[in-house]
Amino acid sequence: GVGQDGELWIRGPQIMKGYLGRPKETADSITKEGWYRTGDIVVLDERDDYVYVGRRDRMVKRRGHRVELNEIESGLYRHADIQEAAVVALKSEDGVRIRAFVAPKDGATLGIIGLKRFSAEHLPSSMVPDDFVLLPALPKTSTDKIDYQRLIALATPTP
Repeated sequence: GVGQDGELWIRGPQIMKGYLGRPKETADSITKEGWYRTGDIVVLDERDDYVYVGRRDRMVKRRGHRVELNEIESGLYRHADIQEAAVVALKSEDGVRIRAFVAPKDGATLGIIGLKRFSAEHLPSSMVPDDFVLLPALPKTSTDKIDYQRLIALATPTP
């Protein structure tokens, strides 16, 4: 209904039959009836147009590459002095900026230049965060999961 959000599914002769050699991805994305789950979350507006809200899977397109934000976080967790890491994507004039929030392990000292260097050595260039924010601990939800909404609010300047 109008104002409700949901995942966009599409169907038609242009839709692929599946992922070559990847039956699990095919089963997860394409129904037996030929509907393709795009992973895009949309809202139906008053004119019956779909308005893009975000992604179901935290995937963004950056510099022509599809980037999964969770993969960046996994790469950051390889750093010996990182206790917690979370990554958010922010819209910018030139596309998408990736901001990483990191909390050091007890007694460890992290620096922005060192984090940039580590990321460049362990991640593809399209996945290296543009910015790093150092925090003593990352904000948590009531269920003790990283609170991405609060991180996005921290990353977004108020007008």
